[in-house]
Amino acid sequence: MPEPTGGSLDGRMVYVAFAGLGLSMLLGAVDQTIVATALPSIATDLGSLDQVFWVVTAYLITSTAVTPLYGKLSDIYGRRRLTQAAILVFLVGSVLSGLSQSMLQLALFRGLQGIGGGGLMAMAMAGIGDIFTTRERGKYMSYLQLVNGGAIMIGPLFGGFLADQFTWRWIFYINLPLGLLAFGLVQVALDVPVPGKSHRIDYGGAGLLVIAVSALVAVSSWGGSRYAWTSPTILSLTVITVVGTALFLVQERRTVEPMVSLDLFRNRSVLLITVLSVLLGGVMLGVVNYIPIFMKTVLGESGVNTGALLIPFTLGSIGSAILAGQLMSHLGRYKSLTVAGLVVTTIGCYLLSTMGTEVSLLQTAIYMFMTGTIGMTGPTLATAIQNAVSGDDIGEVSSLYSFARNLGEALGVSAFGIVFNRRVTAELRDVLPAGTSPRSISQSPKAIHQFPPQLQQQVVQALVDAFHDVFLVGALLLVAALVASLALPNHDLKEESGAERRATTSDAPAESED
Repeated sequence: MPEPTGGSLDGRMVYVAFAGLGLSMLLGAVDQTIVATALPSIATDLGSLDQVFWVVTAYLITSTAVTPLYGKLSDIYGRRRLTQAAILVFLVGSVLSGLSQSMLQLALFRGLQGIGGGGLMAMAMAGIGDIFTTRERGKYMSYLQLVNGGAIMIGPLFGGFLADQFTWRWIFYINLPLGLLAFGLVQVALDVPVPGKSHRIDYGGAGLLVIAVSALVAVSSWGGSRYAWTSPTILSLTVITVVGTALFLVQERRTVEPMVSLDLFRNRSVLLITVLSVLLGGVMLGVVNYIPIFMKTVLGESGVNTGALLIPFTLGSIGSAILAGQLMSHLGRYKSLTVAGLVVTTIGCYLLSTMGTEVSLLQTAIYMFMTGTIGMTGPTLATAIQNAVSGDDIGEVSSLYSFARNLGEALGVSAFGIVFNRRVTAELRDVLPAGTSPRSISQSPKAIHQFPPQLQQQVVQALVDAFHDVFLVGALLLVAALVASLALPNHDLKEESGAERRATTSDAPAESED
């Protein structure tokens, strides 16, 4: 195996640095899944069931909004400083969340936690870009996918255990030892030089970006669920999104050193991979969200079986990512692997759209595994977008990639929700008993069994039709992603690390982060 290189890092320190980056990413990945299972306990303890959605929304808004900022700042001040800053803010937010005595406090501290969480994945990717050659990088990106997949499997179980056996507050306190260990490993090992030239920070662009993205995520999270699409709240947030985005684009064109360089999108690889990341982020979360609902409402499966059927998806995601990473390291190419993964994923998602009341658990597991091969695109696209730019821009494009994925997830949940609710409402509006909302059926599977047999059949068929629409839309989005992937340039992967590329292209001498 080729020896990894990290510029000034020796072989042993490279792996210590990677362990620190992997642990920091684990913090953010687990948080996305561990909190969901504890929400009922949180609502009961703090007595605000109608406000518990803020626990998730506050984190989602801040983590998505700040992600692009980490990349540019880390290109200026260094990966170690920004990685450690993200970890510290995340840990402070975690401790304060655990100490919260009201839902308002918890929402505010979750927002603070999200400011740190928004940098964890982006900095892990950028750090790997610095310490490994581009050809070796895909292999280590796939290991991050393993971390993420493990978090998806373990997080809900661990969160439920802590909430049931101890208190929900421990789902936040448990971050402290892991975070401190990650902080220490990064301090010891991630000593990658940064350019010695001075920079100006685009505070105006940063502020406008945070405002626009926060409003957009709020619209996608609340539209059609908490508030009607035509409500003053959603319309106001939409206006803020549009105006904020327009002002941000003007600001980035005018400033000498923009927070997000729009010139990067002239690079075909960067543009296409950003689009792909939005599409794939939306499809992946849509499948993960709606398969459990299908299992419970249409097939009447238990919570155990429903949870177990997410395992094939996770295994497909992890296995395909590791395979892609190994092949990419061996072949030095990424395009064919991306296309192959999307072909299998598209077929799997289409097969999900064909499922009805007679589908077996084995069939569902196979379809889920095939759809899970979307994980192959993680290491290939992350490596490709870094390979397409100079060493000075690795942090910025890494954050852009993470941001696009997060934004796609937020928009995907909203889009699939619109598709699902529109079909269910159209078919059940005139047949359900007075006072029963069509949307509530998917949220309370047991309610279906309280209806007369004939109405039960109508309800189940309406749900089958709605799930068909959701997964078919997912398959069509994957077809669009497949077409975009065919247009990707097929550049050879470079044989130097990001730190080495930065050192050879920079006019100014590099400086240590010490």
